[in-house]
Amino acid sequence: MPIRCFEGNARPNEPFWRVRNAEETGSEPEMEMYGYISEFSWFDDDVTPAMFKDQLYALGQGGPITVRINSGGGDVFAASVIRATMADYPGHITTRIDGMAASAAVIVAMAGKTIKIQDTAYMMIHDPAFSVMWATLDIETLGRMHETLKAIKSGIVDTYQSKTGMSRERLAKMMSEETWMSASEAVKLGFADQVLGGDGAAQNMTVLNAVQNYRNVPAALLLAATKTPDTRPDISDAEKRFRAEVKLVLGGE
Repeated sequence: MPIRCFEGNARPNEPFWRVRNAEETGSEPEMEMYGYISEFSWFDDDVTPAMFKDQLYALGQGGPITVRINSGGGDVFAASVIRATMADYPGHITTRIDGMAASAAVIVAMAGKTIKIQDTAYMMIHDPAFSVMWATLDIETLGRMHETLKAIKSGIVDTYQSKTGMSRERLAKMMSEETWMSASEAVKLGFADQVLGGDGAAQNMTVLNAVQNYRNVPAALLLAATKTPDTRPDISDAEKRFRAEVKLVLGGE
């Protein structure tokens, strides 16, 4: 049974992406990833990765395909498998960041042969971390966790370096400092290839939930997220409080 990593309503082995064929888009087919890059870990999971690969190949038919991203992150194992699957796909994959690609979502974005980003969108890289609640951990366990995180970070740095050409030392420092990049900064640093004009914003509630866990979130991104209409009738009290707190801090209406 897959392990739940993030709070939400998804069920195990349930797709967290949406597919749209060429007839629906009017151009090339698209896979849309809005929200967490899996609420469940893909570590030791066979069903969901196989489902993703099957749908990618069936949708794209070996031709060009666009993967649209608006995500605050997710499971690093899922992101790694998705990136590898996309890298093996024979056709041209364009990744397009509509609102935000943060944390594990950047790993997915890096799989695109061409990476486009909306002029109002952001990218963010940071160190990997474990979330441990109500656990008693001894020295040996903490040591193993530390070594695991170092190995994960090293692999992520490899991914970023292969795209950007930046030094490992600089990338490692950027991750440790939780670095947010505007669209133009992402292109300048080599994380993206092209800035797109037009509307782009963090329009998914799970994105708003995710950014609460980060410390250097740009004020403009928070404000855009809180001003996005949400028609869900079941919006939680916690979400309402967070919106109110952000508006208070930023002086929003």
